[in-house]
Amino acid sequence: MQASLDEQDYQVITNEVLRRIKERYNLVPKRTSQIDKWIGIQQFTNQLPIKKDKEWVRMFILTLPVFKKWVINLNAGQGRPTRVNLTKALPWIMDHQDEIDWNQSLPR
Repeated sequence: MQASLDEQDYQVITNEVLRRIKERYNLVPKRTSQIDKWIGIQQFTNQLPIKKDKEWVRMFILTLPVFKKWVINLNAGQGRPTRVNLTKALPWIMDHQDEIDWNQSLPR
């Protein structure tokens, strides 16, 4: 006896084999490497859990040592926009909200 299979049959077989392999070996899908997203200070400020002025963010958040690798052109001067790595910086802020003194005032 000979069986005749078409593309749909092959797909059903493939899906079943993959399901059984994942089930047996407790496999999870591979994570693709995430490309970091870099944004300006104003965009970054808009993402924060507490609304703050961008100068406040520049002075009290972006100067923290942990941000050293996540900020570009922090004090570069006029014409060089500051960029913040949203992919790394925002999760850190969300995890450390209670450690940040959100009531600090800007110096006069």
